[in-house]
Order: sequence, then C-alpha cells, then structure tokens
Amino acid sequence: MGKWDESMHCVISDDASKVNSYGSHQNAGATLLWKKNEPPANPTRYNLSSFAITLNELTPGLKEKLPPTDSRLRPDQRHLENGEYENANAEKLRLETRQRMARKMQESGWKPRWFQRDGKDGTFRYVGGYWEAREQRKWVGCNDIFGNSSNSPKLQPSTLCASSSI
Repeated sequence: MGKWDESMHCVISDDASKVNSYGSHQNAGATLLWKKNEPPANPTRYNLSSFAITLNELTPGLKEKLPPTDSRLRPDQRHLENGEYENANAEKLRLETRQRMARKMQESGWKPRWFQRDGKDGTFRYVGGYWEAREQRKWVGCNDIFGNSSNSPKLQPSTLCASSSI
C-alpha cells in the first residue's frame, strides 16, 4: 500500500481489516519497503534525482579504466549536466555525424567484440576479454568514438570496438 510517488508499505496478514483505508498504515504493523528520497538541495536544471545524477558520475580512478566507448565519456552529456545547452547541442550534432561515418565504414555489418549471438532468440553470450582489457587498461581495437571536439581522430573501420563482420 502507499502512493506510487511517495512510499510503499507492506502488511503481511490474512485480515484485510488491519488496513483501515488507502494509505493508512501507521497502526497496521506495516513495513516500509521504499520511500522517495528528498530532491537535491540544489536541483539540477533537468530535474534528475540524486540517484540518477550519480549514474553518470566519473569517480576518481574510474575514467582510466573505461573503454573509450563508455557513454559516461560523452562530451555532450557533460555540457548538458553543466547547463551549457548550446555547447551540448553542438557536441551532440558532431557526435551524430561521427556515428553516421562509423556506420558507413561498417559495410559488412557489426558484431560485438565481447559477445556472441547464442541462438536464434536474440540472446548473446559473453565470450571474454572485456575485464582483461579493463584490468590492463588496453583497449586495442576500440576507437575513441566521441573524439575531442578540437582534435577528432579519423575513424578507422578496424578500430570501432567491434569485429568487422556478423
């Protein structure tokens, strides 16, 4: 019981009368399952919760372990988080152009580097290599798909962090 956007409580009982009315759980021996966190003291311009903000956070030491294809490295995302909307839009357009170029170079199709199709139901099986590359911090074959806006390297068909054929 509870309101979907405030909290959720649970009462384990066969007796429905233990719950007086919708949301009345104080005297029913209810257990709190979930409660909405208070919004951040300084809310962001795009109304993300504190939890959502932490999903994109680059903690100390993490950036060096990430492949150059990790979405947390997107420059347009950083501009957006800083409230720099015009810069974010310009970066987004630049990245979309790079993505179109990359797709053109993958004429024979795209195949994930660390996964293999496992049957006809659309599932994939991990084939290894990611955690080893992360530990060694060697992303051989993974292009910097986001690039640096002032010095974007040319995309190479063999370095898109995927095998070249399906």
